[in-house]
Parts: sequence; structure tokens; C-alpha cells
Amino acid sequence: MCQHFSYSVSTVLPIDRVWELFADIENWPKFSNVYDHLRWSGFPWTPGSCIFGRIHYPEPLTFRYVLEKCEPASLVTYVAHSTEAGVATHRTIWFEQWQGRTRIRLDSYSVGEPRFAIAGGSYGFMRMLTERWFPAFACFCDKHVEGGCAHPFRMVKSNALGRSKIRC
Repeated sequence: MCQHFSYSVSTVLPIDRVWELFADIENWPKFSNVYDHLRWSGFPWTPGSCIFGRIHYPEPLTFRYVLEKCEPASLVTYVAHSTEAGVATHRTIWFEQWQGRTRIRLDSYSVGEPRFAIAGGSYGFMRMLTERWFPAFACFCDKHVEGGCAHPFRMVKSNALGRSKIRC
């Protein structure tokens, strides 16, 4: 069964700088313990190229993200899968100006059942990774604002949890 998950987070950093930080995958392990050993196969951010690496949460797993579409500072779509996990997801990430901030919004669909115990199955796995990585990325972005961050709070919205405040 295919399961859907939506999520958004925002940062005070301008959209072009948010994209610069996101597009450099060497940044990803700097603010979250979710990923490491990231590398590109193919030309970065071009359709058909892949990001390979390891996810460390809830347990170490190798993964591959196959890029479908990229419009820098606007849209990224990809298929994520891991033969070790038994799960595949399709994600669409939008970068948009929203109420004087940069909002990072995503829709994700998952199929399969994890080969390890996790509450909520593939939906729970997708949700857990998203809720660990995206707020950490928003905080990382806020820390790159010139002169410091005047408003370090952002609204995090999930179709499963409602709204909650996160502080860097």
C-alpha cells in the first residue's frame, strides 16, 4: 500500500542561500547524524544522477536517491530506496518564499515494508527521517544568516502531528 506524508519547515535565510546549503551534500552530515558517506554518481543535480550514502537512524542502512527533476532553488524530485530497508519513497521538495521566510515543503509517498521493526511501518520510517533531518537543516540555515538569526523559531507542519515550534 502506498502511504502519503506532507511536511514543511521554514527558515529566515533567503531562498538562494538555502539552495546553496542544500545543494552541497557535504553539508548534510554537518547538522544531522542521519547521513554520512554521501557521494554523487553522475553530474550533481541532473536527472538520472544519484546520491549514494548511509542513513544512521533508526539503524545503519545504505541508500540511493535517484534524481528525477531539479529546478535549483525551486523544486527537487527523486526516488529513494534501500534494498536493506525494503522501502522505497518518492519525494518532491519545494523551496518557496512564504511570509518573508523561505519555506521548504515536501510531499512523500512510500511503498514496501521495512525489514526492521519500526512503529508505523514504511510511513513511520519516512516520517521519522523527515522529522529528524528537515528541522535540523532549517536550524543550520538560520545559523548562516548574516548578523545572526533574529527569529530562530519556525513552524513545522506535518499531516500527522499538526503544528509545533522548534528552536535552534
